[in-house]
This record gives sequence, C-alpha cells and structure tokens, in this order.
Amino acid sequence: MNVGYVEAKKSYDYDCFIFHDVDLLPENDRNMYSCPNQPRHMSVAIDKFSYHLPYNTILGGVSAFTDAQFARINGFPNIYWGWGGEDDDLSLRVRSSGYNISRYPAALARYKMIKHDSDPSNPANPIRFDLLRAAAKRFTTDGLSNLQYKIIDSQLRPLYTWLLVDIGTPPAG
Repeated sequence: MNVGYVEAKKSYDYDCFIFHDVDLLPENDRNMYSCPNQPRHMSVAIDKFSYHLPYNTILGGVSAFTDAQFARINGFPNIYWGWGGEDDDLSLRVRSSGYNISRYPAALARYKMIKHDSDPSNPANPIRFDLLRAAAKRFTTDGLSNLQYKIIDSQLRPLYTWLLVDIGTPPAG
C-alpha cells in the first residue's frame, strides 16, 4: 500500500487516496469515493458481516485518505507480513494522530465480498496481536518514514499501473 502511494505521488499530484481490498464490490453507486476532512472507512456494511460493523474501530476493506492525512499517520505499517493486523494498526494510527474515523451510513456504504478461498501463500500472521499491542509506540517510525523497496517492473496499463516490487523478506521468527 505504501509503495503504491509513493509511486502514485511521483506520477501526479493526487490529493485523495483510496485503499481497496480487491474482493469487495460496492453495492450502491451513491457511495462517493472521495476524501473528506477526516479519514473515511468506506466499507461500513459488508454482506459477510450481515451488513454490520464487526467492531467500532475497524478500518479494513476500503478506506479513503487525503494526501496530508496519509502522510501524517505515516501510512500503513511495514512490519506486518502475512494476513491480519495491519488494518487495525492503521486505525490506531488514525486515532493516535487526532483524527476520527468518518463513515457513511450503512445503507449507503454496502459492499459484497467476493467468495474466495484463503491464500495459502499468505497465512495468518501469528504475531499480529503482539505487534498491535506495541503499535502506538511504533507508528511514527514504521511506515512511510522507513519504507524501502525496489521497482522490478512497471507497466502502464489502460486503467491502472502494474508494479512488481521487491520489499525484502519477512523478519525471522
């Protein structure tokens, strides 16, 4: 996510960034993809969760940030490898930076989750809860500020830019 943000900023002076899980489809075309004065959690009501928030601080699925908001929270954490935890860490960054999570009403912000099997190459992160406990102390030093990557390939396609990047290897342990 951080790589996409940094690379997009190199190509144009974007002022709104939408981070979107690929398996979520919006059900309502009045759900405006825009960036308000507070970070927005857009996927408020997902069919998998019976169209209710699983918990109040959730920020996963689809989220919207202005350039200034994303920079202030230092982007996504880089320390998470595997599935889980990074969205909750992001939520903590937002709240620790003095922002509130804004949301559209659930009747408007409805999403369908495409059914799929879990990815065996992306298992649940076994230390995600340990990482979350220390997230508030780490968010200013883990994110955009320590991002390291190498572009292997980049292709401008009709509706998007495809990037292949090397972000290193997961830490041992």
